[in-house]
Amino acid sequence: MALTNPMPMGPWKITVYDQEYFQGRRMEFTACCQNIMECGMENIRSLKVECGAWVGYEHSSFCGQQFVLEKGDYPRFEAYSGSNSYRIERMISFRPICCANHKESRMTIFEMENMMGRQFELCDDYPSLQGMGWMNNEVGSMQIHCGA
Repeated sequence: MALTNPMPMGPWKITVYDQEYFQGRRMEFTACCQNIMECGMENIRSLKVECGAWVGYEHSSFCGQQFVLEKGDYPRFEAYSGSNSYRIERMISFRPICCANHKESRMTIFEMENMMGRQFELCDDYPSLQGMGWMNNEVGSMQIHCGA
């Protein structure tokens, strides 16, 4: 039974719990987990990201709805699942984000759906799109060219 997959050493640590509010069985990980059920847990009900950024997945083998998890405490699934109309109450697999390199990232945002309308290319962190000349309050669609 493989609990984790080998990954390059890095500054990642996540602690998961099988009950809400950091109760119940607890396990720590510094590498990815393809299926928490193989570790003896049915589900992850709360978690603490202690170091690094992670992506959680609804299903095993990194499939299904994704959740980006940054450093912090997540006492219930609502804390990481957001307010999607597609409500998820489980996270079965997760892995650290180890390839984020903003120097190689590039994406284009579009005013309308289906990559239509006015466009704006992004290749850095922007604290305010409006400050960079994007006057809309919404982004209709986006196209990721490269990077994370």
